[in-house]
Amino acid sequence: MTPEAAARAAELLLAARRAAHRIGALPAELRPATADQGYQVQDAFVDRSGDRPAGFKIGATSPRAQDFLSCDGPFAGTVLAGDLIESPATLSAGRFVFRLIEPEFAVTLGRDLPPRQVAYDMRDVAGAVANLHPAIEVVTSVLENWAGQGVPSLIADNGVNGALVLGPACRDWQDFDLAGHEVTLSVNGAPAGSGQGANALGHPLAALAWLANERSRRGRGLATGQVVTTGVVTVFVELSAGDEAVADFGALGEVRVRFTG
Repeated sequence: MTPEAAARAAELLLAARRAAHRIGALPAELRPATADQGYQVQDAFVDRSGDRPAGFKIGATSPRAQDFLSCDGPFAGTVLAGDLIESPATLSAGRFVFRLIEPEFAVTLGRDLPPRQVAYDMRDVAGAVANLHPAIEVVTSVLENWAGQGVPSLIADNGVNGALVLGPACRDWQDFDLAGHEVTLSVNGAPAGSGQGANALGHPLAALAWLANERSRRGRGLATGQVVTTGVVTVFVELSAGDEAVADFGALGEVRVRFTG
């Protein structure tokens, strides 16, 4: 894909995002055919957004999400600073084409994870984590039939990230069994589902290691202060104006988001 085609695709996606308007699909001549081409468009999307990257989301880390998207592995998106919001959050429903709620474990990095030849593992990335947070990702896309568009197009649409709502920071997160840690989701006060950290590639830190290696493969790293959210660990639920979701991470705290009309 040429830089000009990537830029045109990014501009179409950004314009649709700003209008909260669906488009059928990217035109064939602007549609990425591979994940790397999708990241090329995503980079152009971020460059033209007028905002700065604050971190990353990892999508399709759970079997449920991979089945839903008909893919066999994760992909990444960029969390822009204006889309990183502290809990409790009140967001306009009209800001998003749709609002899919995903409870996730997120981290703030306390040191860099630069590109390198040797692959990162869970122990490597654990040493870079300063804080753990309960989080809710708001997934959205401007693409019609987005779940069937294919991973390259989802990557191009900024990894279908709409916002990230971040709960309280936990500095003593090493004391918790994150793989076995239970998370429950409620919507408007009613139970909606539950899950465990193991739903994110077996462990949230395994998802973080995947991202560090994927960024390294592309000659890029992760930086101190960036936030990474590691993928949905419960069911995902679509919300409408007037709805409120609460993800309860037990001793790690809760995260809350409400949508207004």
